[in-house]
Amino acid sequence: MRKYAPGSKKSSPREFPVFRGGEKVKMYDVCQEEEEDAVWEKIESARHQLTRSLNPGKLTPYLRQCRVIDEQDEEEVLNSCRFPCKSNQTGYLMDILRRRGKRGYEAFLESLEFYYPEHYTRLTGREPAQRCSMILGRCFSLSSAAACVGKARNLCMYMHATCFMLLVCEEP
Repeated sequence: MRKYAPGSKKSSPREFPVFRGGEKVKMYDVCQEEEEDAVWEKIESARHQLTRSLNPGKLTPYLRQCRVIDEQDEEEVLNSCRFPCKSNQTGYLMDILRRRGKRGYEAFLESLEFYYPEHYTRLTGREPAQRCSMILGRCFSLSSAAACVGKARNLCMYMHATCFMLLVCEEP
């Protein structure tokens, strides 16, 4: 039996208002939030495996390009003394992305779809597809994103090596 909003003639069940924290939200938004939470629960249940197999240095350039993390976040994840090993870095990156809400969730799944398709499939139940990235705000093919990320990574490695050489040369 369908439930209709009080005072309305006939509205679809999806339009029935739901109150959360005093705010009126649409049922569609609630369903979307629940799906998001379900995927984050799957991510958390696979956290040990993900932190051991994902390389945060591979994901952060793409996540920065999507503007989900900034330079400071990337620096803290990859170079902080608090996170000496890759698994700690990956765990911290996942924590940051969860705090970013829907954009963090979408960007994380996009990066998994692109770099770790087997993890993407395991978490979402869907096969990765070559598609346009919607998180960038424009149609941007993932193959061209790979080229940009590769160039950014090479530039970053070059700059890191140059800085290291300068530091070594400056020491007495």
